[in-house]
Amino acid sequence: MTEIPEHLLERSKARRAALGLLKEGETASSTTPVKASDAAATPAAAAAPAARAAAAPAPVAIKAPEPVPPYVAAALARKKMPFWVVPILLFLPIWMILYVGTLERPPAATTGMLAAGATEYSGKCASCHGAAGGGGVGRQLNNGEVLATFPNAADHVWWVINGSAGVGVGSPYGNPDRPGGQHVAAGGMASWAATLSAKDLLSAVYYERIRLGGSTEEAEVGLKALFDSPDLPANFTAGMTAADVAALISAAETAAGVTPAAS
Repeated sequence: MTEIPEHLLERSKARRAALGLLKEGETASSTTPVKASDAAATPAAAAAPAARAAAAPAPVAIKAPEPVPPYVAAALARKKMPFWVVPILLFLPIWMILYVGTLERPPAATTGMLAAGATEYSGKCASCHGAAGGGGVGRQLNNGEVLATFPNAADHVWWVINGSAGVGVGSPYGNPDRPGGQHVAAGGMASWAATLSAKDLLSAVYYERIRLGGSTEEAEVGLKALFDSPDLPANFTAGMTAADVAALISAAETAAGVTPAAS
């Protein structure tokens, strides 16, 4: 073991005293011999706190959280959609397509002569022949029945003008080759010559043939020509024959320059 000279020990103590590193009970003038190993450890021990102090990290400033916007807070607080709703929402487009497919198309708009005929039919004819022409007290008109009885429009107009009285009860009328047999007057059909104007009567027949019977406006062009003719009388006369009506329709077609409808 090596002895450290006294003057060096005194100098070390003085230095430690200046730095405030003397141990409890130790004075700067102490002559207690110090081993070389202790003397070497003393500066290292003094340097350790300084090194730790230098290596200590600076405190990290914690940033305060930013306030949550009101719309974000509202979205977070809003109730979430239940999981069972998802398949329902996925099925909705398919359901809508199926539903729309079950809807019926609205009937074609009725205008002009057809509109006038619909009004006359509902007010004067539907009570006997049914709102849709299905029959009742009077004959069935829909599903082609009226056209089977009166393939010629002039015969149809003549029948509405004169009614059962025009042929007499028990007498046949209309198409003799009608499928199922020719109709026979039962006495229930009234004469409308004095009740309806010529235009109203024509419009009712026009409506019955097209909307109920299934004919077309092209096929009934003669009725339309007579309806629009300036030579149309205000009223038809009871007792007119089918030939008289046919002559009026033919003259109106000629004046209007339209092709006569096939009989």
